[in-house]
Amino acid sequence: MKNLKSYICLLCTAALVFSCNDILETSSTKILTNEKVWSSKDAIDAYLGQLYDEMQVEDFEYQPGTDGQYLSTLTDEAVRAYTWGSANQQLIPEGIYGWWGYVQIRNINLFLESIGTASMLTESQRKMYEAEARFCRAFGYFAMVKRYGGVPLVTKVQKLEGQDVETLRLPRNKEYEIYDFIKAECQAIESLLPEKRADNEQYRATRYAVNALECRAMLYAATEAKYGNVQLDGLVGIPANKAEGYFKDAKAAAKKIIDSGKFALYSAKSDKAENFQYLFLDETSANTEQIFTKAFDASDKGNSFDYFNAPQSFKLDYGCVTNPTADFVADFEYVDGSDGALKVKDGSGNPIKYNDPTDLFKDKDPRMLGSILYPFCPWQGGRVEVRKGIVKPDGTVVTASSLGDKYEGTNVTIAAKDGTLTSTDVTKTGFYIKKFMTPNKVVDWGKGEANWMVFRYGEVLLNFAEACVELGDNAEALAAVNQLRNRAGIAPRTSINRDQVRHERRVELAFENHRWWDIRRWHIADQLLNATQFKALNPYLVWEDGKKVEQMKYIFKIEDAPKNTRTFLPKLYYERIPAEAISTNPNITQNPGY
Repeated sequence: MKNLKSYICLLCTAALVFSCNDILETSSTKILTNEKVWSSKDAIDAYLGQLYDEMQVEDFEYQPGTDGQYLSTLTDEAVRAYTWGSANQQLIPEGIYGWWGYVQIRNINLFLESIGTASMLTESQRKMYEAEARFCRAFGYFAMVKRYGGVPLVTKVQKLEGQDVETLRLPRNKEYEIYDFIKAECQAIESLLPEKRADNEQYRATRYAVNALECRAMLYAATEAKYGNVQLDGLVGIPANKAEGYFKDAKAAAKKIIDSGKFALYSAKSDKAENFQYLFLDETSANTEQIFTKAFDASDKGNSFDYFNAPQSFKLDYGCVTNPTADFVADFEYVDGSDGALKVKDGSGNPIKYNDPTDLFKDKDPRMLGSILYPFCPWQGGRVEVRKGIVKPDGTVVTASSLGDKYEGTNVTIAAKDGTLTSTDVTKTGFYIKKFMTPNKVVDWGKGEANWMVFRYGEVLLNFAEACVELGDNAEALAAVNQLRNRAGIAPRTSINRDQVRHERRVELAFENHRWWDIRRWHIADQLLNATQFKALNPYLVWEDGKKVEQMKYIFKIEDAPKNTRTFLPKLYYERIPAEAISTNPNITQNPGY
């Protein structure tokens, strides 16, 4: 099979044709039933490429609600720079995270139904194709169950011809039945897939991608069972007595990956911060952390993450959108393992004056330095210059209303070239995002080439650690967490508990679209987010007459970010089922609160 990047465009010659003749958006994909398709291996490969591309992996292009609105800006990781967009609403919006993926499920079921007619395939090839399609289907059901709880389980192509429409109106399965289906599928297909792919097949699933899916899904099921509540007779929620079994399943699936010896934490660069940064940029064989990756290529399918997130003075048009909070930055420890609170005041409560403002971040966890652009850090041959204001010699503070505002008869801009300001697009917290960003050039819309690691070894270690600590196997959890801390370059822990594992997950997986789902499955989102005023780190230049700006000192203040507090309503632990799904099928029950 050719590189999947190529097949994303190949489908323009074999486009899907949808119709709405069925209940669960079960369109008749006519091209899939065309016998010419199943007599051409290239066409089969193209459709398999489409099935991969349709997977809801929540990559760079997953922007629920509006342009450039990333999941991190709806959590405690970041706020949105722009004043527009639903992430700014006090009530965290509903209905924007959904994925009712039955068009995709039908495409997969049609593929599985038709692949047996492909006479040019050997038996082993056919089984491989079937296993890959089932992997895509299991992933699709995981994308739905984590959103909605139980959903109708459809594993055959539904056909209206000659049937009573009522036979097609399937009710929702219980939530645990969907997770059990995912587990059963993963275990059935893992041996049919290779341990490793050739370079030209590197974006296709392996048995370890299947193990990683099972591991993640079982961890989600376990925490829903332990921390959630059963509602609607099990359509929502999982009985608590199933938690231990699911934790054991998650641990076992992770252990298959760990024990394989096929993967290792990325360690290609000696500088710890640079190493963590390039973990997400290195597409070569040196990146031994990749388990399953979605590829992006500027020539035919690039991403727009750089375009939406470039700092103010480095952007082309949009930019600035994801602003990490000062609260989140403080969660990154210092390399000696001490608390990560930023040192902005001395022991007497007075502001510390820094000759070099970047010294504030000295000895912070290198993962922070590799993930976040902080005030005055180097970037793309320059530096990110962030100021909130200027402290006059008499102690009064001057702030700006625009980037062009100058300080009292000088050519010095008060807010520097990258903010902060309460208005316009610039950062509202003093920080921009660095993880995934191209370090050596400005990138236009749709031209980003960073790949998205759907599953990586670091996550597997964290899944393993979480399952272990929940099972009381703390020694194993500690060993896994310390592997990550060692790679990061910070002091190992000598003991471990559940909250410390969760903390490690928070800093290691920042901005990788895990946090939203983690705080939901732990059922802590309302406690964590409601009425929480997130903070900004604001640098102030201490003006000294007769000196050049570069000779002056800086102080920092941790102040309220100019953004609304948020309210996460308890109903958001499960997403609203689309109205059209219920209107066409009265056997589907809506989730509580909607």
